[in-house]
Amino acid sequence: MADSTITLQGVILKDNWPGAPVSPPVANYQDMTAAAVGHNLAAPLFPVGTKWQVYNSGRPTDLGVKFNVGFSTFVYLKGAADIATAVAAVTTVICVPDDTLAAGNPAEKMYTVVADSDLTTHEGSGMVAVALSTMTNSYYGWFWCGGVAPTQYVAGFTVTATLVTDDSLTASCDIMTVASVATGIALKIATAGSPSCGIALYVDGT
Repeated sequence: MADSTITLQGVILKDNWPGAPVSPPVANYQDMTAAAVGHNLAAPLFPVGTKWQVYNSGRPTDLGVKFNVGFSTFVYLKGAADIATAVAAVTTVICVPDDTLAAGNPAEKMYTVVADSDLTTHEGSGMVAVALSTMTNSYYGWFWCGGVAPTQYVAGFTVTATLVTDDSLTASCDIMTVASVATGIALKIATAGSPSCGIALYVDGT
């Protein structure tokens, strides 16, 4: 199938990363792409795998039929050493754990992500992280991993922004990730035996 897209509000992500989210411990999390909250920094401000859950009530310009209110979850991860190369992790690009995981890996390995399907074997792991902005190689930052699209907290998450799909999504289907040659990682209808990473509220292409 050829690639397609679905607007952000058409997807509810299921958080499959380990651990429970905590309330944000800083006052200025209204911009989750800011350095003040630890986004896109060479040295982490928080342990990798830290998760924050916030209520997304929306920017006034976003309210209406194209916007979903509700809880959104963010996870703090490390970009791979090649996350900035094609396919690069930029705003709304889907990322998954980098390379191949094995016994004895460094502690951060599972929390190091990449957007290029040629650089990972974990498209179907269920651990999905959507980039909030352009990421720098080997830098740390926040990613959307659960709940409704956090348009209130991410400038690039507009009501017209989209996620890549493989043109298979239908209304109310379980979704998972799949390798996509041109665009790295895409969403598809989940298959038996593969972990779901969320649901599609409507058909892709819209």
